[in-house]
Parts: sequence; structure tokens; C-alpha cells
Amino acid sequence: METSSMTLTDDPDLVALQPDQSFFETLYTVSPLVIVGTREADGTADLAPKHMAMPIGWSDHFGFVCTPEHGTYRNVERTGVFTVSYPRPGDVLEASLAAAPRDSEGSKPSLTGIETVEADAVDAPAIVDAYGVLECKLDRIVEGFGEAGLVTGDIVGKHVHTDAYRSDDAEPEALLRRAPLLAHLYPDRFAEVSEARAFPFPEGFER
Repeated sequence: METSSMTLTDDPDLVALQPDQSFFETLYTVSPLVIVGTREADGTADLAPKHMAMPIGWSDHFGFVCTPEHGTYRNVERTGVFTVSYPRPGDVLEASLAAAPRDSEGSKPSLTGIETVEADAVDAPAIVDAYGVLECKLDRIVEGFGEAGLVTGDIVGKHVHTDAYRSDDAEPEALLRRAPLLAHLYPDRFAEVSEARAFPFPEGFER
């Protein structure tokens, strides 16, 4: 690999941000959009969209970023469980309703417009017709990321909708057309992913 003496600040096509500027507010980045389901202290369902959410490693662990100011964080701390639903692009309105603020009494009336189903392995709700659902038991909460913490869980239940299931004989393009994915373009856009290309992995590549 040829090494250049040029630095990042020498590139006229790069904008050097100021220390107080947010990198993620100045460009679009692609993330999954999931809905985390938890149980309130009074037994009602709570749903909240999260885009800082991902598998942790290659085994059955999942994590999402949240703050103690959110009911989701407090519910997981109290109950020790949560679900993760992957909504479809056609359900983006439901994701928006789940993001609505609470009223003066701490309730979120907008959730009445979202159809839910009870999880099997944990006491928490999931959304109906998601193309994938995880049921998780709290592993740990890692604090110290500013005001946020990383909530991680052990996956104890896994469900994939039949139209999104990647079997050995499933052709990827046909599968994506049948069950497109919902992507979040932080901070204020969403996209439907219905086509993709094979990644050119080098020969001998291993995970």
C-alpha cells in the first residue's frame, strides 16, 4: 500500500469540524431502526424506537443505547427483560408514534395506535408483523458514555417472519423485494432497502 504525505486537513473536499460540532449531525449515516418493548410498573406496554442498536459480538447478545431519563431504560433496570422488534418500512408511522413524548401524567397515549403481541420467553410486548423479533434478558448496563448507557441483553428467544427468512435456497434479491428493510438515516430520514449487491469478499476471507 502506497503511503501519502498528505494529511486529512490537506484535502480540500473534507470539512474539518470544530470540537463542539456533532459529527453525526453534519452528515447522514445509516442505522437499523428497531422498536424496544418493555413493561411499565403498572403492567402496561412501553415501546420506543432505537437506532443505536446492534448485535453484540457473533453470539446471542444484543445491545442498544439509552439514557436513564427514558422509561425504556428504567423499565429494563426494573424488570430485567426487553424485546427488540424490526418493523417494516410500511410501519414507519408506528415507529413515529412510539417516539412520541409522554404526557404530564407520564403516559404515552400514542401507543394505543400500535398493535402488539406478547413475547413468549419474557414479560414484554413486541410489535405485530415485525420481520424479526428478539426476546432478551438483561445482561448488564454499561454507563459512562456521556448521559447515555449501553443496555445489553442475552437473547433467549428469536423469531423471523416467513417472508423474511433467509433459507439456503432463498434468492437475496427476491427476498428483499418481498420483505424490504427499514433503515434510519440519522437524524431525520428513513429509507426502504429493497435491493442490494453481493459484497466482494476477498478469497479466503473469514469472519
